[in-house]
Amino acid sequence: MRVTKQSVKQKLYPFEPEHLTRCRERAAVAFVISGLEHPSLTLCVKALHLRTHAGEVSLPGGKLELSDQSAIVAALRELSEETGLLLSSNDALGFLSPIQSLHKVSVMPCVFWSDEALAGYPCEEEITRVFSIPLFEFIEQQPIFDRGQHRVSECWMPRWRYAEQEIWGLTALIVEDFFLMVFNHRFSAHPLSTL
Repeated sequence: MRVTKQSVKQKLYPFEPEHLTRCRERAAVAFVISGLEHPSLTLCVKALHLRTHAGEVSLPGGKLELSDQSAIVAALRELSEETGLLLSSNDALGFLSPIQSLHKVSVMPCVFWSDEALAGYPCEEEITRVFSIPLFEFIEQQPIFDRGQHRVSECWMPRWRYAEQEIWGLTALIVEDFFLMVFNHRFSAHPLSTL
């Protein structure tokens, strides 16, 4: 699997898709790919003291604020606030499909690219760790599929393990959508456990 800025950009939505209308709120996440030699995805680990998503791996992001003119602006703001990484709208390649969270939030994944390998750090009490995972790891490690709740019904959800962290839930669904949309790679469901 060869990952280049151009190969990713040409498969994404060039303009921000409509948010899901059935959702109560809107959010944006930064899907940041960095490094030419081993393009890697930036992820965060949520703090254990949080009431929801405690200890979970997530993409940097959050709800859109009134001052945010677009999902790109919101994703860049959240990226900076959570990881200290400073990118600009010029680093944006496009968008993945919006996805509904369990809490009925329409989440817009905004894809960014940096030729330079990025290493962020936790900048908020809500984040305990920032790390990167090479994209090829998602391909080399066949995910486990769990029966999970998503949207209004149950579905098989992928789950990866890397550097003692589990990538699952909404983040894993966004990763799965990225590989399907950009590389036409579908991870086959091999259910090994049940939620």
